[in-house]
Amino acid sequence: MLRSVPMKWWIWNGLLLGSVLLACGAPSRGAGAAVESPDAAAPSSADDGGGGGHGGDGSRGAAPDGGGDAASSYDPFAPQPDTSGGLTNVSSDLNALLENGALAGACDKYDAGQTDHTTMLLCGKWKFFYDTFGTSGMPAALVQFLATNFPDELGLGFSKLGIIPDPTSSTNMPLGVAPTVPMSGNIAAVGLTCASCHFGQLPDGRYSVGAPNLRFDYARYILTISVAPGLAMGLSQPSAHDPAAVGEVQPVLDKLSNDSSLKTQLTATLLPLASLKMPAMTPTIEHDYTTWPTGTLDFLIAPLPVDDGVHIVGKMIGLWGIPTPDEVTATGMTSGLVSSGLLGWTGDSRALDEFLRGFAVIGAAASTPTSAEMDPLIEYIASLRAPSNPNPPDPTLVATGAALFQSKGCITCHDGPRGSGRRPYTFQEIGTDPTLEMWADPNLSGTTCCGVPPPIGGLTHGVKSPRLVGLWAIDRLLHDGELSSLDQLFCRGSGRPPVGVAPERTDGHMFTCDGLSDDEKQALIAYMLAH
Repeated sequence: MLRSVPMKWWIWNGLLLGSVLLACGAPSRGAGAAVESPDAAAPSSADDGGGGGHGGDGSRGAAPDGGGDAASSYDPFAPQPDTSGGLTNVSSDLNALLENGALAGACDKYDAGQTDHTTMLLCGKWKFFYDTFGTSGMPAALVQFLATNFPDELGLGFSKLGIIPDPTSSTNMPLGVAPTVPMSGNIAAVGLTCASCHFGQLPDGRYSVGAPNLRFDYARYILTISVAPGLAMGLSQPSAHDPAAVGEVQPVLDKLSNDSSLKTQLTATLLPLASLKMPAMTPTIEHDYTTWPTGTLDFLIAPLPVDDGVHIVGKMIGLWGIPTPDEVTATGMTSGLVSSGLLGWTGDSRALDEFLRGFAVIGAAASTPTSAEMDPLIEYIASLRAPSNPNPPDPTLVATGAALFQSKGCITCHDGPRGSGRRPYTFQEIGTDPTLEMWADPNLSGTTCCGVPPPIGGLTHGVKSPRLVGLWAIDRLLHDGELSSLDQLFCRGSGRPPVGVAPERTDGHMFTCDGLSDDEKQALIAYMLAH
């Protein structure tokens, strides 16, 4: 869905970049770091990462060619070695997940030459939670004001918007929001870190590093910071905004209207920021935000520094079980004619270093992070594994599903590490909403627009089939997050919701619907839930 792009940019916009780019691609070590989410349960195609079903007409048909015979004897779900170094990455205790204070100072030790594996992982974990890598941000005073004064409307630390509290913070700043480079040289700013989108709470109440934060209401978070202050202070009128967007922030506006002392505090908070430009979002873009389910976002849209003019909705990605460079080589993961880890939903980055260079450029960082700065984070993310299902499905049903995964052709497109794909797929092959094809290239010219660094090897204009681990903890499926259960994906019970409109559609990936009996669907779902 094409849209006009605002001609002015908001100086604060870089804050959003931390979440968006980390949401569309996840760090992993070396040249072959794949970044698809484990949340697509599709057994036979690129269900999540921008794709859903095989066949442009949505019919079952023949499965797309998975890319060759390199992985014909490869077990996608073979156990991975434990490289966590004893760190706690899944727990109901947030202090335990923060290593009971051991993260503080870990990077100082690492930089001073203490480069043992444990120290490296601790430093990487600190970076995961607290390092913005110098991308631009939003005024810390405004974010702090909103995080502290609206417990009923937003939750302390935006907890009602799905962001997880930081038990070590004395100022209600949540995990995933951290100091970044000052604005205009002297105005304290905060940005989003990896943890804002890739640290989530599991259905059983535990927290998991690497879990996609599918409860994060990113859209409301952005609208609250971008739209509410101007409306509250009379700097803009409701008529100048999308009505649905005004409705999203109305509870905050009502509290400010009814509490003169609080409004005075907001005035005092905003006065030092008078030299900063306000957000530049058209009512159309504001409305786009209001349509997004939690755990989804468009990663090239105002007020971000870069807007490609295409409304695309992508689900936040899990970081469990990212393929290693050796796995990329062994399984023949490719984009075009080059070996590729297929980072991001479109698979446009071959390797993490390419992704990070783009991240720095689009995030308006003063400089590109060096390998020395990024290595601990890369090493840490490479150690993340999907938590086991606390209620594992019946082993007999799982065994039946495993056989069906092979015999029904699911393995054709999910034959890479952890059930990921080994090449990008076209939307004609997959059948899901094709808007993602225009990502960073609205005219399908073959070159990137609007300041997006061109990927080596060119744009794929396709989608990457995701990893199929941790699905028991995932309730957003397809690349746009429009399905909420494996039963919906497999068209069981009442089937799928109404198709909807681009770029948020529920159709495609019909391999999980057509040509399968209900018993076969149940067995395949059990197999998905077992990893």
